[in-house]
Amino acid sequence: MMRLTLLDECGAPVEGPASTLVSKSFVSVTVTPNYLDAEEISQADANGDLCVDDRSDPALRWLDLSIIVCITDPQMINLITGDPLVVDDATPTPNTVGFRIDGDLTGSANFALELWSGVTGQACTAGGFTTYGYWLFPWVKDAQWGEWVIQNGALTLTFTARSVFDSAWGVGPYNIRRDATVPATLEPLLTVIGAAQPVHFEFTSAPLPTPACGAVALVIP
Repeated sequence: MMRLTLLDECGAPVEGPASTLVSKSFVSVTVTPNYLDAEEISQADANGDLCVDDRSDPALRWLDLSIIVCITDPQMINLITGDPLVVDDATPTPNTVGFRIDGDLTGSANFALELWSGVTGQACTAGGFTTYGYWLFPWVKDAQWGEWVIQNGALTLTFTARSVFDSAWGVGPYNIRRDATVPATLEPLLTVIGAAQPVHFEFTSAPLPTPACGAVALVIP
């Protein structure tokens, strides 16, 4: 399962009528850490032997994401890229029927990306719940379109983006885990996302979110 959440320019969730979208349509998400090149420091002595041979500490800059989806959902594309929606002339509320790539807007979106993955060989929890792997990228931005092919075959869309630091996600607006009480209750993250944390992972037995057609309202408690 995949969930997208609209963020503001500071990386905080935006409460609104079309701020969150749950879908089963993602094919894969590839994560590549991006590091600043280390600076090597070396100095030979008067005899030509190395007296200093060291390098700077590795510095993580951000995580590069490659997101592949298999459904052309205009509202999903809008949440990922910021490209505008195309609507029809229905009244009183127009229907979303497409999207346009706009050079002034594409890549301007800020969003959070959550993924749920299966856990192989697991035993049921004491309450009989299924366990999932939960991945959170709390602030994703700078999305770019990849190549796509319109043909007699499946259409997939690829986007690249960056998961960055300094998110204002906090503990998030969703209940994504069960606490340790008996009986357990559904809760958001136990601790806030730190300023230097571009990804969070945990095992959870909370139920998967329900996929919907298009974006829906987000009400922040």
